[in-house]
Amino acid sequence: MLHPMTPVTWLTPDAHARLEKELGELLAARGTEQEIADRLAVETRIRQLMAILKDVRLHSPADDGIVEPGMLIEASIDGRPQCFLMGSREIFGDGNLEVFSERSPLGVAIRGLKPGDETSYTAPGGSTISVSIISARPYRGSGSHPPRAGLTG
Repeated sequence: MLHPMTPVTWLTPDAHARLEKELGELLAARGTEQEIADRLAVETRIRQLMAILKDVRLHSPADDGIVEPGMLIEASIDGRPQCFLMGSREIFGDGNLEVFSERSPLGVAIRGLKPGDETSYTAPGGSTISVSIISARPYRGSGSHPPRAGLTG
């Protein structure tokens, strides 16, 4: 027996059957949890791409040796030589090259520097990391860089 304060929706048997059928159809059309997650991932990626492409600026940086987005950087980071691209991971798709955003702690510290310049920055974990710029040249595509250490390509 229902509690007297429990709200009840009164339906005819035909309306009840019709609504249950509609619910079943909607649940079937919704798909499995994996299909829902896949659609959500697609929608999320669409929003990401729209945001990236909304205010895009196409440019190739000047070959002036100055560290800026779009440059392939060779640097000594805490005494270890590294080669990486400064910019968005979106501009480099094959995964053979490390990419650092110009907004990352490293990117902020080295932007505007040139070969021979040295600086340091505080890593997210709190340690101080020294950086010495060896070279900076425009990134010209996946064939224009040495492979990441330990990888071929």
